[in-house]
Amino acid sequence: MLYHFVFGIFTFSAGNHLFELSSLIGIARSLNRTPVFFMVDEGYKWCLEDTNKTAPGLADQFLVIDGAVPKTIRNTVFHTRCCIYEDPRVLSNIEDEHIHLTGKFYQSYKYFEGMRNEQLSWLKESPAEFPGLPKSDGQTHVMCVHVRRGDFLGVGFQASDAHFIRNAVEYIKEKENTKKPIKTVVYFGDDPEFMKRIFNGTKLAKDNLSKNATYVISQNSPSDDMLYSKSNCEVFLLSASHSTFGWWLGYFSINNRVYYMDMRVNYVGAYKDGKVNIKDYFLPSWTPLKFANDNSTIIVGDY
Repeated sequence: MLYHFVFGIFTFSAGNHLFELSSLIGIARSLNRTPVFFMVDEGYKWCLEDTNKTAPGLADQFLVIDGAVPKTIRNTVFHTRCCIYEDPRVLSNIEDEHIHLTGKFYQSYKYFEGMRNEQLSWLKESPAEFPGLPKSDGQTHVMCVHVRRGDFLGVGFQASDAHFIRNAVEYIKEKENTKKPIKTVVYFGDDPEFMKRIFNGTKLAKDNLSKNATYVISQNSPSDDMLYSKSNCEVFLLSASHSTFGWWLGYFSINNRVYYMDMRVNYVGAYKDGKVNIKDYFLPSWTPLKFANDNSTIIVGDY
């Protein structure tokens, strides 16, 4: 069995849980072992409950044990940096019946590469209707934008920037060149007042029940935002590139067609500390965007 015991992840967002649990499943499978989740305390119980709101099938992949990791099981150091992939095959020579990994976060798609269709099947069924939000169909194109500011402004992570979002949205509209007559943009995020100011005429979902606004701010729960993205987001902009929740919104979007603000721009957090490998964190099919030297023209960054 592959035992997993990680401290300190439960003060963070659902995005962190999805990375931890999905990656552990991939690691266990590569070693032909069973992933185990210890229900150590109320925090761990909350983690599973929170995950079940979005992806009940994910928790079903684990052997859940009510209690702490036995002290007789030794720790195995693995994945020491949040967002840099380590090949799980380095663990294949361990003959212990149980492996207890000490790593945190496991924020690399490479741990679960090739599993996206299965992961989508773990999600709850999407509601037939999301009040106030447009529905992707033959007439309506839905672009989605995730915004994260809040704590990112104070801890050195790349926070969403209105100037960048305005220009990136226009760039993506031109690049995608949809033939659908109705073009809409839906925002997810933690700062409604900020989102209202990005484009004139932006409405909260509760004020858009007639669904005639071009720019709309979701007021769903995080789990329903994830389900909305799966059913309606045809193209996705991740404007704060190290938001794990935003990452999963993009990953689960209809076409997994994602643009993101180049993490190497105005960033002094984990990337500058050498804890992120761009090629381990972002999928190669995703497109990094940044400003040209004129601070106005959007160009594609390097991957």
